[in-house]
Formats: sequence, C-alpha cells, structure tokens
Amino acid sequence: MSARLARDEEITAWHEDGWVLIEGLVGTDQIDDATLDLREVFPTPEQYHADPAGETEKWLGRPSSPRESYVWPAAGPGFRPEQHRWHGEFPFPGTGALNRLCVHRSIVDFAERALQTTDLRLYQVHVSAKYAGITNYEQPMHTDRNHSWLPPLAEPRWLHVEAFLYLSDVHDGTAPTHLVSVRDSAGRPPTTPLIMPGADPELYAAERPAAGVRGSLLAYRPDVFHRAVDLTEPGGARFLLNVSFKPAGQDWVGYHALQSRANSLHWVAFAEESAPTELALFGFPPPGHPIWDTELLEATSQRYPKLDLAPWRAALNS
Repeated sequence: MSARLARDEEITAWHEDGWVLIEGLVGTDQIDDATLDLREVFPTPEQYHADPAGETEKWLGRPSSPRESYVWPAAGPGFRPEQHRWHGEFPFPGTGALNRLCVHRSIVDFAERALQTTDLRLYQVHVSAKYAGITNYEQPMHTDRNHSWLPPLAEPRWLHVEAFLYLSDVHDGTAPTHLVSVRDSAGRPPTTPLIMPGADPELYAAERPAAGVRGSLLAYRPDVFHRAVDLTEPGGARFLLNVSFKPAGQDWVGYHALQSRANSLHWVAFAEESAPTELALFGFPPPGHPIWDTELLEATSQRYPKLDLAPWRAALNS
C-alpha cells in the first residue's frame, strides 16, 4: 500500500464528526522501514512476551509502583499508570526513518487542510507501546484536557489536531481507540473529567472502534469523547506514533517542550535532513524571519554543518 493524501470527505468527517480514521494514509513500506528504529525503543512482541520481567528490567530497569491518590479496581475502566509504562520521546534513535514519519507529507497535508492554515506547530510527538498482560488498559470516556490550559472550542480557528499514526495493525484484539461523534455527544460538556459507563450508557452505546492497518492515521478534535479499551489478544501488542498539531500562536496548547532535546545527535541529524517547512513545524525560524542575520546564519551552520542554509541566505539577501 502506497502513501496517499486525505480525501476531501475525510477532512469533512473530522470537522463534522470530530474524528476520522484515514486508512493507509502512510505507505506500509515506510512504516516497515521505521519499524527498524522502533526496535531501538521497544522490544518486539515476541521478545517481551518470552520474558516480560526480564525485558522490562532490560529496557526500563525496575520501575517502582507510582504513588496514586486513588487505586482503580482491577476490573472495569480506569486510568492506571501502567497503561503508559512503555513510551519514547522524539527524536528517536536509529536510521532516522521513524523521525521522518513525524513530518510525513501526507500527515502534514491533512493537518494543514483540517486546520485551514499552513503555519502549524508540531506540539506532541512520541511513540507508545502496549503489551498484553501488563495491566487492564480500559479507560473511562473522556476528552484530552491535558493538551490545553483552556476548555476546547468548536470554532474552526481554535481547533487543534490530535493524531495517532498506526505503526502496527490495530484490530479488535489490540486495543483500538473507541470514539464518539460530536453529533452523538452533543449537550455533554467536554470539560467533564470522565464519564463512567453507568453514568451515561447512551454515550458508550454511541462509541465506535478505530481499527485499521499500519499506516492509518486516527485524528480527532480536542472536544471528542474517547477511551482506550483493553488489549485482549494473547501475546499481542500495539505500537503508535502520537503526532499532534496546532496553529502557530496557540501558546495555551502544548504537550512536549521539544527544545529540551536540541543537543541530541538524533535531532541534529533530523534537522540537517529537513526542509525549512519541516523545521518550521518545530518552531525553527523560517527563511525571512527577522531573527536572521549573517552572524546567526554562520553560527547556525556550525551547529548544523550539513543543513542546507541556502534558502535562509537567499531570503536574507533578497
């Protein structure tokens, strides 16, 4: 399956339903290439399930049990810390193929058309893994209130895109996210911290699973009710790349402070292979920005020796 661009009706579905699963947006060959890098972040399902305790200690050490003010029952939905045990943050080690997926043209094109601007910022980017048997992954219905200081607004100019790129095939046994159309959740305030099944059975009845092949993109709005479900396939696992976008200037929206990794050799390698438009997604000043002068360009060339600064120099001299 080759990469493609989102269809107009898929953009419309994101606006009108609040979420959309875009099947096969990124080519499976590109996903499979990136899997080599993923193996430098997480064990394979076979490795993990052959020795869960040993692999956990090898990769994570001996993680202590977090102190929680509330311990969720073993059965039923809950927010359990072990649900997020396995994760890795950008930039990723390896060949660079996994890093390039973060700025894949098909994904950025979707975000630009959905948010109706080309001046975007990539504010969340990390990979996550789930392995069967670690915990009960089921969660209650909620919206992601941890992406913004403010309650979500449905007005198009204030929206942002939260998205998962599937790095593995996601089916009923490997915990597809369940989501509810904003049409079906109308009248329910998205500021509600969580909704348990008994409190709103109609909302749960309206949820739909977002199953899809690797390379599919699940994108949703910040006001969409959704939840994780348990990973039930014996020996199963699920791998995702979180990529979330916002229009430039929305300082109240955020998740990762990516500049904290500016000294990473993986970031330098990524930056040196990137175009100005790709770097701009991370807040890197584009050609023509008033910050640039000859002295700063020279210093930047020393920090990123292989970065082609010709577009910046041309804008400075124009």
